[in-house]
Amino acid sequence: MTVQTDTRFDIAEFKRAYEGWDIPALLSMYGDDVRLIMISGDTPPSSPRVSHGKDVFEGMFTHCKNAGVKVTVENGVADADRAAATVTCEFPGGRRVIANSILEISDGKIVAEHDIASGD
Repeated sequence: MTVQTDTRFDIAEFKRAYEGWDIPALLSMYGDDVRLIMISGDTPPSSPRVSHGKDVFEGMFTHCKNAGVKVTVENGVADADRAAATVTCEFPGGRRVIANSILEISDGKIVAEHDIASGD
């Protein structure tokens, strides 16, 4: 008998974990050698910022949680090998950063995150 495991990406859990700053749950959704490709005003498409490893996300999530950043995740969609969402971060004082994220999924884990971000 063959047992199949479910390796789909759970976009609803991604939203719940992000909006609640459940960092262990968020990190469990990322592969160990995940790539972050960031395009923003400081890092244009011709030279995006590229980072590697789950520790990059852990540092970013911890910093934002400790700074009191409020997050909303909207427009989430997912299938077997891709997911996407709009992530809005509102900092104390009202500054906002919005990122449209495309996530590459392998075996149910994020292996690459492509962010196009703009902020105040």
